[in-house]
Amino acid sequence: MGKRDELASRTRADLLAAAKRLFGERGYLDTKITDIAAAAGRAVGSFYTHFDDKEQLLTVLRGELTGTAAPGPDDPIREHVTACWTALRTHRTTAIGLLQQAIAAAPASGRLRDELTAWTAPLRKHLENRRDRGEPLSGDPELLATAVGVMLAGLNHALPADDPGDSRIADTVTNLVLHGLTGPEQ
Repeated sequence: MGKRDELASRTRADLLAAAKRLFGERGYLDTKITDIAAAAGRAVGSFYTHFDDKEQLLTVLRGELTGTAAPGPDDPIREHVTACWTALRTHRTTAIGLLQQAIAAAPASGRLRDELTAWTAPLRKHLENRRDRGEPLSGDPELLATAVGVMLAGLNHALPADDPGDSRIADTVTNLVLHGLTGPEQ
């Protein structure tokens, strides 16, 4: 890699790091491109060399988020919820930015639903498999999976980054999906 490529790679990384930091401090909607460039110690033109707009930058950050959410083989639903929660917390500022971006879109656009439906597709498949095996579910697999996405995204946004209850979230949400509000039958 030549010196120019190295500098370009460093600039891009600095812009992404600055965006993550600012999204965490201010939120996606209240962070401007000029803020990102200034926080990265770069000119605004450098931002546009690497990204078309703030939405494209967030799309790049999304790639980091989805790459960490791989469920394990034991209990697919519990493992998927745990993997999603871990990814949300690991990439908290990006996930919050994606949530804010989707919420800011016009309600009729369906952007939030599309985002959650895509993100929760593996969980939906696990729920469909359970239904197909005759195991009881408390509702439609797609709606249940989307509800889990809303719960996890909302909790990620609402809870402080260092919340001591983090370890209970995945189990609580999984149990809610599998057993409803009253818990498993005794």
